Amino acid sequence: MNLLASALVVLPALLVACSSSRTNPDTTNMPDLGFELTTPTTTSVRITKGFAAPVEYIWRAHTDAELVKQWMSGPPDHSMPVCEIDLRVGGRGRYVWKSPEFELGMWATFKEVTPHERIVHTEIFDGWPEGQSTVTTTFASAGDGSTITIDIQYLGPEALEAVMQPGFEEGYAASYKKLDRIIARDS
Repeated sequence: MNLLASALVVLPALLVACSSSRTNPDTTNMPDLGFELTTPTTTSVRITKGFAAPVEYIWRAHTDAELVKQWMSGPPDHSMPVCEIDLRVGGRGRYVWKSPEFELGMWATFKEVTPHERIVHTEIFDGWPEGQSTVTTTFASAGDGSTITIDIQYLGPEALEAVMQPGFEEGYAASYKKLDRIIARDS
């Protein structure tokens, strides 16, 4: 397995280790607003998550580079030294995760941007063109909070199999737990 493939498998598991190894009193009384990951087809993933924050805040959490770095950075010895988001149709995003063992970079190109409602972008990891995906994130108000639905469409079943390693779902859930803690801190 090459370094990139190894990093893609390891990153979600590292996110799990970061979240599950610490008890954070800020989350003790937080409502569990649900996290669900499904594979509706052999080439797609759907993630649904509820938040105790208005849709405008969740939009900002996904589009403000400094805020993204706070919840999408991974375990304590990992960082996201690069997070650049040019949020406009045709704009690009650059995300780099770094650890003592590896560095993993990804480019995004924004195809559709409807503020507080929807973002469509492509993602491609450095050195793994066959893993390209199109990601559609939909933001919606839900009572006093909001929900997001993320639909990830891969080029083929092999790419989906490569990312759906043990830890993938837990990694997403752990990242969103970090965002839940940020929401609790800011409210």
